[in-house]
Amino acid sequence: MQAKDKGLVWGLLEAAGDVNDGVRQTVASSLITLGHQHPPLVLTAIHKFISSPQTAPKVHVQSMLYNVAENIIRECGEKINDAEVISTWMDGAVKLLTLPSVAPDLQEAASGFMVALGSCPVHCNAVMECLVAQIQTGMLPSQSVIETLGALAAGNVTGTVPYYKIILGLLVGCLPAVKQESLKNAICVMINKFTEAILEAVENKEPDPNISLESYVTESAAIFELLVNLWIKNSTTSVRHEAILCLGHLSHLLPTDKLEELAGLVVTTILSMYRKTSCPYNLTFSLALIMDALIKKKITEGMRFHVDHLLSSLFTQVCVSPNYTEPFTVKNHYEVLRCYELLGGQYPENVVAHLLLRLENASYQQRVGSLMVIKHLINSKTLSAENVASLTTTLISILHDPNSKVVKSVTQVIVALCHNNHLTPQSGAPFITYLVKHSAGLPSPQTRRPSLAEPEEESVPVVCRRVLHLLATTVEAAFPLLWPLLLTFVCTTEHEASLPTTMGCLAHLAKTISEFNEQEPLLVGSPGPPTSPVLLSRLLVLSCTPGNDVGVSALTLLQGLASQVSPRVVEPWEKDLPQLLATLQDLTEKVDLEPSAIQMWHESLRDFLSDTITNIDSEEYTMNLGKAQMEQLHLYEKQPSQLCFLMSLIGITLKQSTSKTFIATNLTTLFNAMNHKSPSERENFALCVGTVAAVHGQLVLTHIDMWLKAADPAKKPISFFSLIKDTRAEECSWTRATLVQCLGQVAALTPSEADQNWVEGPIMLHLLNIINSNKSDNVNEAVLHTVSSIARARISQQGISLRQRPLLITHLINTIKPDNIPIHVLASTFQALRNLVALEPELNVEERTIILQSVLAAFMPRLAHVEIMDPLLIKCFAQLGVLMRTIIQKDTNPATLDDVTTLLQSWTVSPTDLIRIKSVELLHTTLKTYYDHVTFTVEGPTNFNQTCQLLAFLVPRVTDPSPLVRTQAVGSVYMVLRIAGRYTGLTPDHQDKDLNTIKAVEEQISGDDPRKIDALAEDVAQVISNKLSFVQLRSFLSCVVVGLQDRLPASSAGVALTLISVFTLRGHQLHQHIKELLELVYNRLEKVRDRETRQRAVEAVTRLSSHNLNQVLDVLLIYPLPYDKGVCETWHHIGRDPMLCSAALSFLIQVLERTQLFSEQPTTTEATVKIATIPPLAAISGLCELLHDLRVVKERESSEDSWEKVENSPREEHPQMWPASQEIIIDNFPSLASLLLLLYGSYVGVMAPLHQTSSANSKSAFNFIPNRGATTLVPSKIVLTCLQALIDVIDCASISNLLAAKIRDESDENMEIHLLTVSETIAMLVHESPKHIEKLVSCLDRQHPYEMQRMTVAAVFAQLTAEKCGGNYELLEKIIDCLLGRLNDRSVHVRRLAVRGLSNFAHLQNDQCYFPQWFSVSEKLKEIIAAMVGATDQRDTGSSEELSVESQVALEALRGLAALLPRLPQETVLQHTPTLLIRIRLFSEKTSGEVREAGLGVLRGLAAAVGSSEEFREHLHLHLLAALIHLADPHPPTVVMCKSALQALGPHVGSKDMNAMFQTHLIPSGQLNYHQFIVDLTKFMVLDLKDHIGFFIQATSSYFKSPEPSLRKAAALLIGNLVYHCEQREDLNISSVSHGLLYLMRDPDASVRTAAAIAIPLLFRHTQVL
Repeated sequence: MQAKDKGLVWGLLEAAGDVNDGVRQTVASSLITLGHQHPPLVLTAIHKFISSPQTAPKVHVQSMLYNVAENIIRECGEKINDAEVISTWMDGAVKLLTLPSVAPDLQEAASGFMVALGSCPVHCNAVMECLVAQIQTGMLPSQSVIETLGALAAGNVTGTVPYYKIILGLLVGCLPAVKQESLKNAICVMINKFTEAILEAVENKEPDPNISLESYVTESAAIFELLVNLWIKNSTTSVRHEAILCLGHLSHLLPTDKLEELAGLVVTTILSMYRKTSCPYNLTFSLALIMDALIKKKITEGMRFHVDHLLSSLFTQVCVSPNYTEPFTVKNHYEVLRCYELLGGQYPENVVAHLLLRLENASYQQRVGSLMVIKHLINSKTLSAENVASLTTTLISILHDPNSKVVKSVTQVIVALCHNNHLTPQSGAPFITYLVKHSAGLPSPQTRRPSLAEPEEESVPVVCRRVLHLLATTVEAAFPLLWPLLLTFVCTTEHEASLPTTMGCLAHLAKTISEFNEQEPLLVGSPGPPTSPVLLSRLLVLSCTPGNDVGVSALTLLQGLASQVSPRVVEPWEKDLPQLLATLQDLTEKVDLEPSAIQMWHESLRDFLSDTITNIDSEEYTMNLGKAQMEQLHLYEKQPSQLCFLMSLIGITLKQSTSKTFIATNLTTLFNAMNHKSPSERENFALCVGTVAAVHGQLVLTHIDMWLKAADPAKKPISFFSLIKDTRAEECSWTRATLVQCLGQVAALTPSEADQNWVEGPIMLHLLNIINSNKSDNVNEAVLHTVSSIARARISQQGISLRQRPLLITHLINTIKPDNIPIHVLASTFQALRNLVALEPELNVEERTIILQSVLAAFMPRLAHVEIMDPLLIKCFAQLGVLMRTIIQKDTNPATLDDVTTLLQSWTVSPTDLIRIKSVELLHTTLKTYYDHVTFTVEGPTNFNQTCQLLAFLVPRVTDPSPLVRTQAVGSVYMVLRIAGRYTGLTPDHQDKDLNTIKAVEEQISGDDPRKIDALAEDVAQVISNKLSFVQLRSFLSCVVVGLQDRLPASSAGVALTLISVFTLRGHQLHQHIKELLELVYNRLEKVRDRETRQRAVEAVTRLSSHNLNQVLDVLLIYPLPYDKGVCETWHHIGRDPMLCSAALSFLIQVLERTQLFSEQPTTTEATVKIATIPPLAAISGLCELLHDLRVVKERESSEDSWEKVENSPREEHPQMWPASQEIIIDNFPSLASLLLLLYGSYVGVMAPLHQTSSANSKSAFNFIPNRGATTLVPSKIVLTCLQALIDVIDCASISNLLAAKIRDESDENMEIHLLTVSETIAMLVHESPKHIEKLVSCLDRQHPYEMQRMTVAAVFAQLTAEKCGGNYELLEKIIDCLLGRLNDRSVHVRRLAVRGLSNFAHLQNDQCYFPQWFSVSEKLKEIIAAMVGATDQRDTGSSEELSVESQVALEALRGLAALLPRLPQETVLQHTPTLLIRIRLFSEKTSGEVREAGLGVLRGLAAAVGSSEEFREHLHLHLLAALIHLADPHPPTVVMCKSALQALGPHVGSKDMNAMFQTHLIPSGQLNYHQFIVDLTKFMVLDLKDHIGFFIQATSSYFKSPEPSLRKAAALLIGNLVYHCEQREDLNISSVSHGLLYLMRDPDASVRTAAAIAIPLLFRHTQVL
């Protein structure tokens, strides 16, 4: 093989079998790209690579290469004129197609290549001739050849049709010899596609005149006959099916006589095969094709003999339900229906007879199939009206079938019949009844989620409802079928469940059919629609339940039937019914209906019925209506609400009747028929009885007496079953409950003159008997209502008492004792108690106390479980308030008031708002009632002893969160002070300024402004302080302090506010009790979580202890660390006072300067650890808290150990400033800041204080641990927190945020974090507060023994250099001298920081000159530059990735030079340029990304300083190429610096376009598409730097062996694009480039191999290396 053959293409071919899938795909893409440029060359190479024995690839690689060749042929097939190449590839492909041992994937790829080649019109004839040549008479063709011909038939119809006759002719001879099943399938598929192509070519708009169906008659007939005689009898199912499908397609090409001759045999064969297959789609489709061909050629008589057999077989298929998850079953179903349609058009009698037979005598599956066919034939209008009529008659006989699938199919047929107008009212009645019957019931629950391809299954009721709605609203032909037939289903029990659908349809029809034939009455009764009384009663009951559409439909129907009911109601109904409809629709739209709304609606319907009876004015009609109502009771056995409403309607009807016999009979019948266990039925029956008693009272009382006697369990007859289980008492209790309610309704609805006699006589007698013998809750509930009614009647009659009141009260108290008593029963009991208490005579003390305890215990706990009181609770509370007022009024004395307040006090502190509101409201009501009714005598008390206790537990409620509680509490305070004043002898009209203040507070305290509430609470506290004596004050304070722990923050804060006011006004009187009060307050504060309460309490303590500052400070400093919340807040308040702040500050600074910061203690490993001492930490913490409230910018987030993380209490902002104290801190800021910075450095690595060793003279065996909590502290974090507080005082928000972030950082504090924090803090301080810098430097420029302190000072000076000392150049010169002096420090870290400081010297540039004139540039600048260049000579000696400390010094020098060089004069830099350029080259080869980054930074600086010098230009192109390669560096910061370096090199490379690209695309923070950037850049490189292209290519090749894969990848892409954009030149060593790329194709990294494969197609112009 020639060397030429082993070029780049050959290299790509060798890589086609790469293990990496991405590489293989890239190789294929590259081959396709080269193939589009050089199709013959690439195709030839691929063919040689495949056919060569030495390089023959694996099968999957050959398949990929054939796919590459296919792609090339599809894109460039018409451009290839080399017949030899085409012939060679066709021979190879045909060889693969014809060899039996070739892999299927490879044969498929070869077939695809031949199809692509044949799709080109230029090569189509050659391909077809080659393929046709493979089919020889007498020899079996290859299956792959056959499949290729079939694919070509679909891909190129025009070019392949002329060869079909030859191919079919050749196949005729070899078909009998075909034995392989797969080959038979392939031949059948090919013939099918040939037939489709022939039909398409013939039916084309511009057909070829040489192509016609007659041209293929001979071959088609021969193949058809062979298939019929041989292949359709094959034992393989797939072969038979494909052969059958092929016969269907060929049937359109056969002559008429041949088709008529063989059609019967084929049809018979197809029908016989249905029983042997599970997927008959091909059979049905072929059958449809043959039948279509027979009909088109008018061959019908010969098929008549096969019709019955056809129908039988097709019917078996139509009975199989299609599975929508299997598309072929759906297609088969549609083809079966298509066959029925074809047969129905030609043989209707046979089809109808066939369907009738299946409907009458068949299973449900066959009926469903028949119905589906009937629906299809009706909708397609295939059958005549006579045939449809015969089918309709038969359908009636199968309506009894209960199968759900049959029912659904029948509904579909009914819709089809109605739409096509095939039904009359007489013939359609059975079908409408059928739909109504099956529309009842609930939809079946969905057991699974249907698939997307499967229609959702609907239940039979849902389907029938939709059909009825469709017919009633859309199909006009169905209106006569529905009206008035649907009226017969309204009043029947068997159609009860279908009422929603029936009523909806009737309502719509009533609106649509507006005119009725009045001469022919519609409501005639059975067997037609029901009579008007029956229908009126039914429709009124149906409309009693809002919330559904049945009621609206019932009223709408009633409105349409007005003239049929009675001419006298037409006009009243036209006025009333629209209003009722509007009301019902409004109620229906509401989600939650109140019982009162439903009750009003029922009352409206009863009034409507009463007015209707009055308007008709017929006793006969009234009695008929009553009979209809009684007869309809059984309809509502399962609808209790409707049954109850019907009872109330019966009462209206009986009230209007004049026949006592009729009334008595119906009342007795209704009493015996009702369910006495149902509360609603008892209530409505009582309403019915009371309604009747309003007119026929004596008759009703007579019946009640009779019923009570019958309900007596002692008089009940004993049966055998009652001996087994005694049910007499239970049955009697239900009956007696009903009768007790009847007694109440009679008392309520009968006239007052009759009521008096009946209550004292029969009603009270019956009631007491029932109470004494009752054991049922239901009877007791009925008794409550009756008792209330009787008591109200007695109250209205002055001077009349109730002898049985004690018995009734005892009964009511016993009733409310259970915890589970219903609330409505409780409200009824309270009402009954109040009515009984209001009666004469007065209650005794025991009765009153029992009543108070019982009612509060029964009502208050219920409020804990509700948020908003419902109407029942509101009613119950109102009754409770009236009861308590009545009790106070009956006995107004302090003992009674004390009992009431004592019982209410425990409820006023409840966490539930509602309980507090109602309890305080009751308290205020009680106090006011007491004040209004209290009387004083000469012997009475002169002091109100409950004053202190009442005021103490009322104070928290004055600031309660609930405005209602606040108002009532202030009112209660007012009433307490008023009552106390009355006891001291003040008159009721006495004017008191303090009490007037309380009254004004009561009117204003209900507002929402917290400040106003606090001010009003202070007014109340001042009044209390003024009114109490010293003895009362101590008692009041001991009680009120407990309120600090109130569960409500607002209430506890109000207590603290009260303490502030009291201590402010009268604190001087409490000097002997200060220590005890402080301990009491701090102990309470430990359990207080509310922030505002704590602050106010501490404020009160501060005011109390303001005269003892020294003692307070001593006590605060000995508190354990960390300080608790109360101590911290005390420090805050001390800091606010200027005098206290100054004294405390001096004290703390002395502690910090004079005490030892830490102690070094040995460990078990002979190492030492630093342990912080406690006194300095306590002083630092105290200083931090002292500064807390003096900060201008408050903390956004507190540290972890901050006490200010209080639950449910947001951080309080302090808009109030303390300027005097802030000035003191600002004046001492430099000394404080320097002290804290040094402390911060000293505490790095210092552990928290674990313990304090006991003294040497101590005899204790244990060490004393004074501050256990201090072990969790981090000393450095404490210092940072204090420094942050100091920074906040001078208002430096950015520094504060920085320090806050450092404090929140949970990582361990180390040297680097410390130095970074110090540098960032100093940088921000210079910008925000430069006036403190000079004093700060003076404080730091001292000798420090500790290394961390020296490092801190060096870091501060280095950062000050970078920040130019805020413009203070004299101070800067001093700092530079300090840094130069620290270059010789014994600590390498100090030296590194000194170099960094000198590096920061670059920031001293200004607009006019680089340095100020006073600065000695010639001396000191050279010294600085020389020192930094010398520092770069320290190289990395270790092999690890982490830099050594010495190398870090060099790295700092590089970074400093990178920043300093652009700002230096050219003459200063030139002497160091060669040295630096050489070291940059060395640094670019380092393994450390940081070093490479710094080296590129120096390159950027040199380009900016001496870029135009000759010394720099000598090395420019080498460093330009290196920078381009390092744009793909694996170290991201190096890439960013590389972009900046290229931007600096851009103006010096000599290309405006390259410079523009550098400046535009190399955005340091942006993402760079390296490949696209190199593609665009190399276009300008080869134009503007064409003299250096050879150097670039040679230098780029050196990176092919770089240790970094990303750099090798970048080199491949760069060199490929350079060659691609460069013109062919002799000086370019393209051969070495190709060898390098071939070397990279064998790289171990897959991304490098991929890049090389991308680069190889770019050399397509250099054919010598391809």
